[in-house]
Amino acid sequence: MKFPSLFAVALASGTALSTCAFAQAQQPILELEGNLAYGVGNGGIGIFMPFLLDNGNGAFFDASGRFVEGSARQASFGMGYRHRVEGGWLLGGYGYLDVFNSEHGNSFNQLSFGVEALGPVYEARANAYLPLGDDKVAASLSHAFVSGSELKFQAGREFARTGADTEVGLRLPVFPESMNAEMKVFGGAYWYDGARGLDDTLGIKARTEVSFSGLPGVSGSMLALGASISYDNEDQTEFGLTARLRVPLGGSSRTGKAAFDPMFQRVERADFIRTYADSDGVNEAAEFVHGGQAIGKVVSISQATGDAAAINAALSTAGTNALVLANGGITLGQALQLGAGQHMVGGGGSIAVRGANSRIEAAFRNGGDAAKLTGTNAAAHVVGMASGSEIAGLTITGGLAGIASSDTSNISIRDVDISKTAGDGIRLDNVTGATISGANIHDLYICNSNTNCEFAVGRPNRAPHAAIAALGTSGLTVRDTVIDSVTYGIFAGSRIDQSDWPEVITHAASDIVIDNVRISKSRREGILLVAANDVTMNKVTVDNSEQGLDMDLVVLQGTSNVSITDMTLKGGINGLMLVTASTLPENAVTTNVNVRGLTIDGTRNAGIFLNPVSGISFKDVTITNAGTYGAYIYGSEWDFLGGPVKNIDFGNMRVDGASKAGLYFSGPAENIRGNITVVDTPLNCLADQGAWSGTSLTQTDGSVLKLNGTAIEANKLKTTCK
Repeated sequence: MKFPSLFAVALASGTALSTCAFAQAQQPILELEGNLAYGVGNGGIGIFMPFLLDNGNGAFFDASGRFVEGSARQASFGMGYRHRVEGGWLLGGYGYLDVFNSEHGNSFNQLSFGVEALGPVYEARANAYLPLGDDKVAASLSHAFVSGSELKFQAGREFARTGADTEVGLRLPVFPESMNAEMKVFGGAYWYDGARGLDDTLGIKARTEVSFSGLPGVSGSMLALGASISYDNEDQTEFGLTARLRVPLGGSSRTGKAAFDPMFQRVERADFIRTYADSDGVNEAAEFVHGGQAIGKVVSISQATGDAAAINAALSTAGTNALVLANGGITLGQALQLGAGQHMVGGGGSIAVRGANSRIEAAFRNGGDAAKLTGTNAAAHVVGMASGSEIAGLTITGGLAGIASSDTSNISIRDVDISKTAGDGIRLDNVTGATISGANIHDLYICNSNTNCEFAVGRPNRAPHAAIAALGTSGLTVRDTVIDSVTYGIFAGSRIDQSDWPEVITHAASDIVIDNVRISKSRREGILLVAANDVTMNKVTVDNSEQGLDMDLVVLQGTSNVSITDMTLKGGINGLMLVTASTLPENAVTTNVNVRGLTIDGTRNAGIFLNPVSGISFKDVTITNAGTYGAYIYGSEWDFLGGPVKNIDFGNMRVDGASKAGLYFSGPAENIRGNITVVDTPLNCLADQGAWSGTSLTQTDGSVLKLNGTAIEANKLKTTCK
């Protein structure tokens, strides 16, 4: 239960008690307190509700809530009784229920009991703290460790400690009797139980407090300022400062010296339940978070293990679900092949594991030397991955592809640095379920030959030398990745069988997520999607503004059901190209594309290029400094070539500084809607005037296209846009 709910219960309880039939119900006292110790602040708010009985004795209900900056919170509910005796002394006893939320997210309860003796000059008190409940798990302190050839998991633990404290104090006569002020000094000791292998905590404390009553305008109020010092064998020396304001709600007749009546004094006790947390919980078996399998044998590999054949033999012996710790530089003349469920972590890298029983997750870190795998054979991949395998924390250079996997499922690649491959950085063929995160792929082979490397719809399965090439792969996620100085950035396409006509998709590229990815200096397309389906792109940047030779930045070829948010494109020929090729399989059509937040700058041709596509929605698009047009709408009179560009919605689009026109129409277009602002551009729009082009605009179902607030009349497209 969180602090606001607890304190609400406390206030409600106090209000209910105030209606009970005591002889003389007194005004509730609101208390506000702030403390500072070693730069960490905590504070509290509470209601103290006193009741005077007919015999002059009293009872009280106390409800309070306390907090520490951004973490622990406690609510306390207490009741007590105070009895007046001769000589101005008061003897009391009380009990509390405390509910505490620790910085580790655990909730603890305790009962607290205390006694007090309060006199005109001296006072004393003692408290006992009795926790309720069992130990809790401290997830942030959990860890995994290697024991022999096994990986063990040890959950962190947190528990509340039994304790007691005592304190004596006296009032110092430093203020004149005419002044409504008091100064007290206190000394005491405290103890907390050393169960569960801990030493007992023994400590001493001292504090002083100066109180002033009767603040202006608030009768019966009291302001107290204090300082404290404590020392124990656990926390050593601690200093603290305190400020406390107590205000009777509705005012009080207890003014002047009467405001110091001990019958209405606050109860002095520990502010928080004392807990202890460490990493010494119960040992248990560990399992991989990725895949959820029990971790098998732990094996270490390095250059001392031998060549690739020797390393592969060791991996084969380790068996399924082995944890492979790669350390130092390793030279490979053939592929290092991970087996089913094997997880390889380089020195300094980490991998997510969890306790088989507790289900608590932690990162296991390989404490060895940073691992760098160098492939010396340009015809062989550096690392091959089997189903259920994972790679983390590696530097890979050379080889054909840095990492490759074919006809597998459920693989994970994290925190890798890949460079100088002869082929792709990461190559996936017919994979179901692949996650790539935290990758840095750079300085791969740059192919300038259009004959050998340019993508063509006549050979749709090929886009060589990509940072990430995923053919026939579904369930692909690329996240938090940087790509620089490559031929292609990301190529993801369905595998298409071209052995007969019509062509058919044998392995679909679907369920693709590209999130928080930055691509720069790609010689060809930054992102190329071919016959893909169900694609999400978020926070993607492709910046080829420093590239002398390049192609279109993002191309959707025969790709449907796409969501694009917060995309930035710079340089390139066309920024975003949406196209449907007639030679692709019949179901490979670019449609149902939703773009929300797109910035395009400095393209050599158009910002957006639409070539027989339909069902495209743009919102919040800005295109600046386009080399020709803000958007190029290119339809066909022939259905077998894709037909018209149709059902396009430009919502809140701005074209600024295009060299020729905001929009260019060529061929038939149908139902083009939206409101486009065009500034610092020679023409708002331009239409292909050639009779052979078949340029036309057909608007039905209330479709209206406005340029700078003026609607284009469909039957006057060529005369308006010239």
